[in-house]
Amino acid sequence: MSVKDRFLHYLGVVEKETNLEFLNELIAAHQSKVRWETWTKFLDFEERKQEDLYLPSIEEYVNRVIKTGTGGTCWTLAIGFHYLLKELGFKVDYLYMTPGHLCLQVELDQPYYVDVGYCAPFFKAFPLHSSFEVRTDMEIFRYQVNGDEALVERTPGPTKSLGLKPVTFEEVRGPLLDSHNWEEGFSFHSLRMFGYIDGVPYQLRENAIRRFKDQTHIEEALTDEQMRYWIEEKFGADYGVYLRAKEIYRKRKGTKE
Repeated sequence: MSVKDRFLHYLGVVEKETNLEFLNELIAAHQSKVRWETWTKFLDFEERKQEDLYLPSIEEYVNRVIKTGTGGTCWTLAIGFHYLLKELGFKVDYLYMTPGHLCLQVELDQPYYVDVGYCAPFFKAFPLHSSFEVRTDMEIFRYQVNGDEALVERTPGPTKSLGLKPVTFEEVRGPLLDSHNWEEGFSFHSLRMFGYIDGVPYQLRENAIRRFKDQTHIEEALTDEQMRYWIEEKFGADYGVYLRAKEIYRKRKGTKE
């Protein structure tokens, strides 16, 4: 079975004609199955090389997603989804959001904004050049088009600027490498995993579980045994990957996570 077919099988999606309906089906499946997490960011920076941009190959990435229930940060998620969409015949390009976020443009009857990174609250594509607002239990996401850019405001959360012109992967190599900063890099602040469980957004962070509702969250501290239960039984992820990342965190940061 090809890498594309294994990825599709994991998502539970059957290949169809490249149209908006199929694109939205793929986005919804990806959001439900592939986790945003920082564990593999720690592993990749520790175990891979700078000349490879600390990234796994597509085959390694898809195998890891399937076998360990992980995904990654916006970089690996966007690169992996870009691969899948291109293999399925979609016209797909990268978009860069300042500071430091990678997402996608898919060209159909018009350009569409596709984002599967940083706990993105989207289960469908949105017209790239039209403003919109999405309200979820986790946040209010406002997308305001202004010329060649879109102002992206997340409440609670950061405000960023999306360039509405596609970029090549070569053009984002610098920001990708800049994201590998142990002291300042957003992904290295803590070990986190986010995902939707029965449609409800949850995040594991610092030995606690956060459940989001009405743009805020309720947090409950977890014992190590409870952490393992949430990782394996709720998120369907590999506890061993978490332990490896936790050890790297302790070694690099000199503190407990």
